[in-house]
Amino acid sequence: MARTTTRRALVAAGVFGFGFSGLIDVLVLHHVLQLHHLVSGLYPMDTLSGLRTNIRADGLFSLAMVGIAGVGAGLLWQSERRTEAPLALRPVAGAALVGLGAFDLFDVLVDHVLLGLHQPTMQGGVYNPHWAAVSLLFVAAGWLLYRSGRDAEDVTRDTAETANDRTE
Repeated sequence: MARTTTRRALVAAGVFGFGFSGLIDVLVLHHVLQLHHLVSGLYPMDTLSGLRTNIRADGLFSLAMVGIAGVGAGLLWQSERRTEAPLALRPVAGAALVGLGAFDLFDVLVDHVLLGLHQPTMQGGVYNPHWAAVSLLFVAAGWLLYRSGRDAEDVTRDTAETANDRTE
């Protein structure tokens, strides 16, 4: 059966990946490991009022990321329902991986460098180049997965057209 990919599905998968990555970031690094908090570069974590402000900001950020991931998942589900053929998995998964890397790149460039909201492990930005490099690797891996799926989709479509030409 031929599979399809729509622009809407790819954008939806990217939005989902962006929100999912932000959610994993805040849950693991901020809440569980407590390496830093969303606004720990602005409010100290070693005072009760500073810690409360940081935890509140982390909670609001968590809600925002759940909302973004939910919107992406809803749009992706809607995209699947609107197509006659199932969505091609590799291009959609690739778009989600690009979204995941895009969040991490946004985090390092905007949150860490431009706004100074927080630093990973509070090491004064030592890990920012590494964070950016890993983020770019996620984006590149997503792009390669997307392209491999699109290429396979093109081969499948060409094969189906050739088979149709032979039967006519």
